[in-house]
Amino acid sequence: IWNDADFVGKIYPVQARPSNYVKYYGRQFNSIELNISHYQYLDPQRIEKWVELTPNEFKFFPKVQNLISHTPLLLQNADIMRDFLINMQNFKYKLGMPFLQLPERYASNNLNDLLSFLDEVAMSNFAIELRHPSWFAKEQVLKHVCNYFYKNNITFLILDTGGRRDVIHQRLTTKTAFIRFLANDLHATDYKRMDDWVIQLDKWVDNGLEEICFFAHTPTNALMPDIVTYFIKALANKTGIKIETPKIIKPTQPDIKLF
Repeated sequence: IWNDADFVGKIYPVQARPSNYVKYYGRQFNSIELNISHYQYLDPQRIEKWVELTPNEFKFFPKVQNLISHTPLLLQNADIMRDFLINMQNFKYKLGMPFLQLPERYASNNLNDLLSFLDEVAMSNFAIELRHPSWFAKEQVLKHVCNYFYKNNITFLILDTGGRRDVIHQRLTTKTAFIRFLANDLHATDYKRMDDWVIQLDKWVDNGLEEICFFAHTPTNALMPDIVTYFIKALANKTGIKIETPKIIKPTQPDIKLF
């Protein structure tokens, strides 16, 4: 999110006001995993304002509304999903890859529901995150899902979170790697996990990967610019991919008088 007071004085000017947070965020990052779209309908005029306030190269990656993703079955929400996709076109050329994050309770016994929903809505150039362990427990199910995603140009989103190794599935179904990285509080293992990703992404780029969507999350947003800066520098050193790092404001030291 950009609406966080912890950014003021760190990556936003100290005089920044909430009405201008989106503008300052766009100066520091080239994209956002748009969480607000998960919780509420976005008025087109509101979207147009965000588009206007961000740089030309900035991209929005909207998360599908929870009233679509977090119901027992998806197929019943096909019409709402179509409306969501139509509304997302208001981002115009700044629309990144929308993604559907399915809840952990949505298990592989809902496979037919998932595929019927995707057939009905036709969600090409889209990403999907599966979290229930059953999707990864049976190789036959996982292969079936991956083959469907591959044939329909759907990106299989990868989640890297502590305590779950199955969701780091390493299955690419398009030429896009969409990774959601959940860090701790800048623990040493966070940097080690990022180093591992840099090595893996370098291999994938050498084998034809065309796009990397990498979003880092920290327990408090104030830590996020630090871990992002580390990742950008490590990726550049390994792959040569150049991205601007966030410009962290150095705190000013008060004048000290000696007597």
